[in-house]
Amino acid sequence: MNSCKWLPDIIECSNLSEWKIYEDKLYELFVNTFIKNHPTFNNKPVHIKKYPLDGNREHAFTHLTCKTESDNPKDVNDRLPDLRRAERITWIKPVIENYPCLENCLNCNKIKYWEEIYRNKLRINLFFEDFRYIVVLEDRENYYLLITAYYIHYDKVLEKKKNKYIQYCKQKKPLI
Repeated sequence: MNSCKWLPDIIECSNLSEWKIYEDKLYELFVNTFIKNHPTFNNKPVHIKKYPLDGNREHAFTHLTCKTESDNPKDVNDRLPDLRRAERITWIKPVIENYPCLENCLNCNKIKYWEEIYRNKLRINLFFEDFRYIVVLEDRENYYLLITAYYIHYDKVLEKKKNKYIQYCKQKKPLI
């Protein structure tokens, strides 16, 4: 795998029986990164979705550390822990703030960018193919909303993302 000069190490959960301690550590990092010190993209702050709360934690935290097993869950917070998402929670801000990447790392394909229209809103995709990672932002009037960020587990999904990027480059307008 390629190295990246600005991408932090993943934060592994070395003992699943200590998940609660691990989750608390991730939440502290989340608060410091997204509530106390917002990332910025294109000179606008990036905010998170707070509601509906999952217990006393913001919806975005649950979304960034867990996955759903259903396309239409009855409860938006009815999600299962996803270790690959959780251990990369510190990647989100660097990916956002390092696009476009100006480093010249060996064998790096850089972060790929494309736009899509989703429910009449413009979504920005920041796809770090080399690390199988994607961050999705939604453009709002005075800020961006962090929609999701996740590790891409499956090759089929990875190929789909590559194809979306290629399609966007060809048509030079948001995908629908």
